Amino acid sequence: MVDAEIVAIGSELLLGGAADTNSLFLADELLKLGIEVRYKTVVGDLPKDIEAVLLHAFERARIVITTGGLGPTEDDLTRKVVARVTGRRLVLHNDALAAITHRLAARGRPVTAEQTTQALIPHRAHILQNPVGIAPGFFLMRDDRGVMCLPGVPSEMRRMFSEGGAGCLEPLAGGALHGSLLRRRLRTFGLTESEVDSRLRDLYRAEPNVVLGLQAGEEGVDVSITVRARHVDSAQSTMKRVERAVRDRMGHALYAVGSQTMEGVLALQLKARRLTVTVAESCTGGLVSQRLTSIPGSSSYFKRGYVVYSNKSKVEMLKISGTLLNEKGAVSREVVTAMAEAVRARGNTDLGVAVTGIAGPSGGTKEKPVGLVFWAVADKKQTLWLSQIFGGDREGIRRRASQAVLDMLRRYLSGKPVVE
Repeated sequence: MVDAEIVAIGSELLLGGAADTNSLFLADELLKLGIEVRYKTVVGDLPKDIEAVLLHAFERARIVITTGGLGPTEDDLTRKVVARVTGRRLVLHNDALAAITHRLAARGRPVTAEQTTQALIPHRAHILQNPVGIAPGFFLMRDDRGVMCLPGVPSEMRRMFSEGGAGCLEPLAGGALHGSLLRRRLRTFGLTESEVDSRLRDLYRAEPNVVLGLQAGEEGVDVSITVRARHVDSAQSTMKRVERAVRDRMGHALYAVGSQTMEGVLALQLKARRLTVTVAESCTGGLVSQRLTSIPGSSSYFKRGYVVYSNKSKVEMLKISGTLLNEKGAVSREVVTAMAEAVRARGNTDLGVAVTGIAGPSGGTKEKPVGLVFWAVADKKQTLWLSQIFGGDREGIRRRASQAVLDMLRRYLSGKPVVE
């Protein structure tokens, strides 16, 4: 297995002004080539810092990939520093300049001296054309080390890597000579991280070439399985065996594999069963509806959404009894079930989904603290409901609540118990 290091360049990444999503994409894509990212470094725009990081990266990784610092401004220094540490001079690359000129002309922009600096490339480097933006990338070798420089704009970086960069790295990956590494992610909801850990404990050391990892977040706990083997067939066989064992231990909490989302799973279920749904939301403020409609073709199952934040809106839009609201409170089993039943009737759909709660940071009491959420699913025969006190800040509570609502709907559609 060939080792790689990703170097994300840009002071904005250190100062909190931007998130490094490029490294996540690259790690996944490199793994498909048989290249394992062993290190990732984030560095600011100072030349001496970039140089120090690159020199260290060359010592410990066969492949070094940088993102950022290829633009026309004063703080775009990647070209200069890479040329210096690889012992090459910068030269004006005519094809790169022509592409830059053409792209700017298409946008009605002049070719300034600053823009032409983006065509200065280390001598004998392979150009990676930019199908989306202006700045080209490039690839070169430093002794037996490969160096690839990509733009920092995510849309540009992804296209450039997929359409040109990946091909430059395939000879270095070496295929089966370096062994095989497979990685899979199983997504769960409804179990805490410690509960998932307890269920998997006997697997951690059962397979010497397998690494299990857990990542907890607002959408649940993801289980990553990493398998190393000398040959692809062996890796695939081990992955199949371990994945089956993990699935057995996760039970109904397992909802997706890989990058699939809860709303994506629900889209498949609702379309397959030709069911329709209407949603009523209070504390989530439309988040459940937004997630359900984020999937292309959602109009076939999502018919209507109501945000009934105040008691008055619950009465006016859903005809919830004012007496019920006064006696039980908006955050209660009685009100959320009434909301689900009412919204199903008003939407004339197969299912009604409702959620109400206290997202905070104020509004909580001893009896009903911040984070308390009730949610329900109603069909023409029954209404199911659940409640939980979620931790976190306001947005975290809203996000976790929306995931819980969608998970209940998933379990209902699958014929599974709504709780573990």
